[in-house]
Amino acid sequence: MSEAAFRQILLLLSVVSVGYIVTHLAVERLSRRFALGRDIEAILLGVVLGPVLGIIDPEIGRDIRPILSLGAGALGMLVGLEIGSPRSESTRGAWFVAWMVGLCTFACVTGVPIAVLVALDQDLTSVAAWTATLVASGVVVLGSDGTVARSVAELLGAHGLALQRGIAVAQRTQTIAVLGFGAFFAVVYPARDLAFRYPLDALQALGLQLGIGLVLGFLARIIIHRALEERVLLMVLVGLVFLGGGLAFSMHVSAIFVNFVTGLVISRTCAFAPQITHMMDSIKRPFVIALYFFAGLEWVAGPLWLFALVPVLILLRSLGRRMGGWLGARVFYPPSNLSPATLAPGGIAVAFMLTLRLAYHDVPGIREVYGPLLVTIVAIELTSPRAVRRWLLDVADVPTKQSNTASINLRA
Repeated sequence: MSEAAFRQILLLLSVVSVGYIVTHLAVERLSRRFALGRDIEAILLGVVLGPVLGIIDPEIGRDIRPILSLGAGALGMLVGLEIGSPRSESTRGAWFVAWMVGLCTFACVTGVPIAVLVALDQDLTSVAAWTATLVASGVVVLGSDGTVARSVAELLGAHGLALQRGIAVAQRTQTIAVLGFGAFFAVVYPARDLAFRYPLDALQALGLQLGIGLVLGFLARIIIHRALEERVLLMVLVGLVFLGGGLAFSMHVSAIFVNFVTGLVISRTCAFAPQITHMMDSIKRPFVIALYFFAGLEWVAGPLWLFALVPVLILLRSLGRRMGGWLGARVFYPPSNLSPATLAPGGIAVAFMLTLRLAYHDVPGIREVYGPLLVTIVAIELTSPRAVRRWLLDVADVPTKQSNTASINLRA
């Protein structure tokens, strides 16, 4: 490695570290007080220092791709650990609602544009078609995170069965998004043209992801057979995430899905799964900030007409969420539309985007839609806390004093 490249990498790591410190000290309290989406400023920092000012070359960022694989893989493992935790009576039926939300969202975001293109007699199988990009966009916007619902509920002092069910639906919707992301990697090959794998090859790629995840999960079960010190446990988990990400990258499959399977196996087989889940959750934030920063660093503007479709994409996603919530509302008693709890995309959606940008950069449309899709995710992340607050005031138990105080903070 040249001296110039080494200096650039040190500068890159320093900027990420400084961004994390600034976020922790200056923005953490404000984000809690005003219930705004956190860590969005890391994306802006990446955009400014990369494409705008050119201080950091994005190619240098790709030289430390293992950090990106580690962050994305860690989020995938955490999803598997959380979804594999024991269920309670209050979350019964959450899977059905999550599937309704996921399927309706995917149908609106991907199905509607494809139907319009078919009606216009467009060839969706040509090598220049954006079919794979439409499918990928549908998977990205499936991303969901129950953290926003928890944060807003804490601000409001809200509690109750509807809140618990909403968070459960958000977690399961996030799991469905990860499953869809793994399926996308199994079906679409990262080539310069539209290269869908043959059915047997797709099943082989899917089985490969499952196999790697299962092996790593049982390997973790063997290693973590007794309580470990936090430092040792952290080294084991980071090593597993790195190993899973490296194997996935070399075999052209999804590191997020592989580590998700690993986390799911650990949660089901390891007696220390709660300790492991707490450890992964405690180190989640730095990974999210790093992913947000690199997402901004990889910014590609794309054609201006695509940015005009951002409101349309937001509307289609919101429509799909509401339709799915309405279809699944009758599962619970009393009937309640829980889709607002799934509005926030979270760090997993950014991890999806960044992984697609790096792994499928030659697929038609992936480069062009990156900027508009990132703007969409940021816009939803910024507006979702207000929607969650309105939903909680309608369905949860909220003390009057906290409700009035939170309303003032959110309007400020």
